[in-house]
Amino acid sequence: MDNITGTRHRSNREPIGQGLGNIASGLFDGLASTGATVRSVVNIRSGGRTAVSAAIHSVILRVLVAGLGGVVQYSPLAVLPGSLIMTATVFGTEVLPHVG
Repeated sequence: MDNITGTRHRSNREPIGQGLGNIASGLFDGLASTGATVRSVVNIRSGGRTAVSAAIHSVILRVLVAGLGGVVQYSPLAVLPGSLIMTATVFGTEVLPHVG
């Protein structure tokens, strides 16, 4: 992300935030996870510059999953990683130049 935004991040804050998120997720019977680089690249390339844009993206994604869950349940599971790979190929060329 630093290559795209032209900034430097505090690398010690990310694992702390992910750890706290995973603890909170566990309290609500959720699954532990990590950050999604592809989503961050799409967010930045779409004009998002603050943490608020990431939060809004998460809320919109949650609404879409809840609202379209009945439709998505009929999609083959191979479509999900395929869509991530395609997004990484299209939007991830700045982070990983050898992908595209």
